[in-house]
Amino acid sequence: MDPTRRLMFWLKIPYAADAALVVIGIALIAGGQPVGWWVLVFAAVRAVVGTIALVWVAPRMIARRRPEGPPPSSPRDSEPPGGRAGETPSEPV
Repeated sequence: MDPTRRLMFWLKIPYAADAALVVIGIALIAGGQPVGWWVLVFAAVRAVVGTIALVWVAPRMIARRRPEGPPPSSPRDSEPPGGRAGETPSEPV
């Protein structure tokens, strides 16, 4: 899976958990439990943090992962001219 898609997946999934927390909070309030309000507040804070991550942090991470130039067509194209990185070029014997 593409790293960008994986990142976006893991940033969007918590919204399903937030929806479940809202349902639980409403059920608690309907049952006369005041702790339901705290569950709703917790879900709201999670949703705000998730939205900030999705709108502000994710684009920066995606931009950092993207290469500057065109992607190499093969692993050999990514090597510097004259040999592999870290090796000393040698003369053929």
